[in-house]
Amino acid sequence: MLPVLFYVLWMGGCDSAPPLPVPPKIQELTIVPDHIQQHIIAKDRIQLLYEDDVTYYLVMFSKGNVLASVAANEDRLVIHFKEGSEQKKEAQPYVYAINKSPELTIIELYINGKSMPIDRMTRM
Repeated sequence: MLPVLFYVLWMGGCDSAPPLPVPPKIQELTIVPDHIQQHIIAKDRIQLLYEDDVTYYLVMFSKGNVLASVAANEDRLVIHFKEGSEQKKEAQPYVYAINKSPELTIIELYINGKSMPIDRMTRM
């Protein structure tokens, strides 16, 4: 009886599914903490600031309103920005906090559907 019980427990452990990856999240910061603010460079339109493999801050300077979304595609973090057509006199910084799983190692950035490079990456 004991070998049968051991076999049942052992087989039950083999069927456990791997944990599901955490979906990435993006949130605009209305108040930018000082430790992030000190790394923002106004001449660079798009900046990526990071603390570790999970926490990122994306800064985008724009004269229009900006909406952001994020998704995971295999090993890629895909960020979409949509800029509004209304234009202000001066570009304003939009700062977004992004949380992602470490498995997402490549970042793709799109503004109004067009692929864009990141001007500066800074480790904080």
